[in-house]
Amino acid sequence: MLNKKKVAAVIAIFIIIIGLFITIVGGKGTKVSKLYNKLNKKDAFMFEMKDENGSEITVAKKNNQTAIDMNNNGERVTTLVKNGEEFLISHAQKEYYAYNGSLEEETTVTDMLKELTKTDKKGKEKINDATYSFEEYEGFDGFMTSTNIDIENENVKTRFYFKGNELKYIKTIVENQEEELLEINISYQVPDEMFEIPSDYSETTY
Repeated sequence: MLNKKKVAAVIAIFIIIIGLFITIVGGKGTKVSKLYNKLNKKDAFMFEMKDENGSEITVAKKNNQTAIDMNNNGERVTTLVKNGEEFLISHAQKEYYAYNGSLEEETTVTDMLKELTKTDKKGKEKINDATYSFEEYEGFDGFMTSTNIDIENENVKTRFYFKGNELKYIKTIVENQEEELLEINISYQVPDEMFEIPSDYSETTY
């Protein structure tokens, strides 16, 4: 049985990711805005995130297709949007079903990101024995993956860590104490298989 709460969380994260790069472009000269400009020019990109527990979330876009793949300790679920349709795929059950949602309608939540027009702080920090430059944005929790934490946005800040202009990590800091670190990999070669439902999967309804 698919965990719909987790699926909803993945979709929300995807929306925030896209919204971030769309709305943050006002911060001219920041590394995040430069990354937005690069992504915006590409017909395809893959944005991979891995937390310290090994859970992975991958957002892939290619032309008008989107795949959101979440692998949490072997429990892998993919949300697929293509040809105007949305599907939810459970790889453990080898099943899929039409998803009654609309990512386009949900993008209104990105309105809260409009305040991210400039970085609040810049600096350098060592992560895993390597030093990275970072840009910090206060009051933003878009990349927080823990859905069971009840916090106020003003108590959260997010740091984007770069090696040159390449984004390597994202850290969410809650009340200057609790931290979530995501390792980031961005690529621009996206295989077509990311947007296909395996032929041996069966359609189901819930």
